[in-house]
Amino acid sequence: GTTRDEVLRQLQSDDAVIIAQPLNEFASAASTYDDPYATLQINVDALDVSHAHQMSRGRNIRVAVIDTGVDAQHPDLSGRVELGGNYVDTSAATLRNDRHGTQAAGLIAAAANNGIGTVGIAPEVKLLAFKACWHDVAANAGRCNSFTLAQALVGAIDAGVDIINLSLIGPADPLLAALVDKAVGAGMIVVGAAGRDLDAHAFPAGLPQVLAVAEAEAERADPRLLRAPGRDLVTLVPEGHYDFASGASLATAQVSGVIALLLARNHRLRTPDVLRILQASTQARQTSRGPLKSINACAALSLLLDQASCTARGE
Repeated sequence: GTTRDEVLRQLQSDDAVIIAQPLNEFASAASTYDDPYATLQINVDALDVSHAHQMSRGRNIRVAVIDTGVDAQHPDLSGRVELGGNYVDTSAATLRNDRHGTQAAGLIAAAANNGIGTVGIAPEVKLLAFKACWHDVAANAGRCNSFTLAQALVGAIDAGVDIINLSLIGPADPLLAALVDKAVGAGMIVVGAAGRDLDAHAFPAGLPQVLAVAEAEAERADPRLLRAPGRDLVTLVPEGHYDFASGASLATAQVSGVIALLLARNHRLRTPDVLRILQASTQARQTSRGPLKSINACAALSLLLDQASCTARGE
């Protein structure tokens, strides 16, 4: 018989309550395209992935994808995805048919040299899929809320992952911020999607301990943001298919993949180390669509290992 604000005020005045907050909603930061572009996987060129794979493929690095569900039976992911938790529903069919999480997972970890599909940035990582978001309509961006995301973050922390990928954008959230603090304190690296500008009041990118990512194609993007390709990328979609997609979500997933390459060569790296390396490796590279300025996986590994070029045998 009272208002939500009044309930919150009462809870916030109770010494036994650490955090009392509204139930916020979040949206994944991608829109999909299925136009038949001639040049596929521009991101592999822009990030210099083929040379980076001579030094690392992300072997055994554990990456949590907190998103919609992932089609773990997709031929390009089969046998390498573990369900960390489903905090939305109990439907295995819906989990496998979720598009957005499958797209992100494919960009991170699609198998290399298996004769089908695409190449992931870090094809030898171990993915843990935490379903905290859902599709109102199959083709739409995912939706999440404070409660589902909190459960997924706790699951990822308890699982002891190395990287947490948050391809989503929403308002500041005290509960989620506290859990990200806990993850980073445990040595995990958290990567989050951002808009063109770095909004200090947004979750997750506004948190200073999160590596915030924007599309490389965005004009006049905030210089504090890491950048990776985000437009017209071919990636995985459910039921063994492939399609084009765009958005900061996809740029974020690729940055998580590059971080996995680095961690596979030096597991002691922490967020400040990774940020320094990725910022220093950002450069313009000629692609089939013209020059594109983004982080460069090969350059980052070269900096990490103090080598002039990516010539060492892969990990």
